[in-house]
Amino acid sequence: MKDRVFSLYDIEDFLKEAGAERIHEKAVISLEEELENTVKELTAEAEVYANHAGRSKLIKQCDIAMAKGMKGQARLVGMRKVSKKRKVSEKQQTKAVLQALIQRQAEQSTPL
Repeated sequence: MKDRVFSLYDIEDFLKEAGAERIHEKAVISLEEELENTVKELTAEAEVYANHAGRSKLIKQCDIAMAKGMKGQARLVGMRKVSKKRKVSEKQQTKAVLQALIQRQAEQSTPL
């Protein structure tokens, strides 16, 4: 069985808060997989910005904000490759990004 990055119960609660009365289990799993992929992409991009700023061990909120702003656009030329050694665990990064995504979703008040 795959280790989940996000709690399925939390995702189900989030969907209920967004207005869903009933939620199929496959929908929760599908959203969890989508969130995990989105968060991995976003944190990888944020790590590129952190490395470019000379911070190989720390990803700041501004790096995540830049990665969100650049999503779907070409990466800046001349940025260094992402280091494979990570001091900040991927799980911590994904949790931080999930909170940012949830906050962004709440601000837009658009149900999923």
